[in-house]
Amino acid sequence: MSEGSIWLIVLIPTAVIGIVCGYFIKRCIGAILAGALPWLGVLGVLLYEEYIAPYKGGGASMWPIAQLFVGTIAAGVGIGFYNLSKNLIKKIKNS
Repeated sequence: MSEGSIWLIVLIPTAVIGIVCGYFIKRCIGAILAGALPWLGVLGVLLYEEYIAPYKGGGASMWPIAQLFVGTIAAGVGIGFYNLSKNLIKKIKNS
């Protein structure tokens, strides 16, 4: 898999989660879920790959660093799409 396709696999579901939270969940709970669900999803995948999936060889375990960067990016994208969907819903309702 190329590096670009891996980012698409992370960011597309994250954007969908942000949009769904923006459409269905009201107030700040939606924003919290839009950031927390992608972050926890990345954590789940990393922990699965580290502790459950068969060992594929390699060097030191880097999952905490991957979680720090990729999880934070996923949470930011989720919250960004949450805000975008909330603004679009407001525009549609006002017009």
